Amino acid sequence: MSAPTHQTGTSDPCACGVCGTDVPPLVGSILTGIGLTLSAAADRLEQGQDIPGLTDVQRRLVDAHAEQRILG
Repeated sequence: MSAPTHQTGTSDPCACGVCGTDVPPLVGSILTGIGLTLSAAADRLEQGQDIPGLTDVQRRLVDAHAEQRILG
């Protein structure tokens, strides 16, 4: 039996950036492993500050949150 394919077109179940065995990137509004809320992280990125340890998935979440605030 082959592994199911995902939207990314690969057989890697973690290719989308989130794997079931990983800690979730976000719990409530808190970025796991970072300890910042989405809003606080968006504020820091808008100010040009680096956020060490921010994963690619978390960065996309923060960027989307910041964009939603702007488009409000």
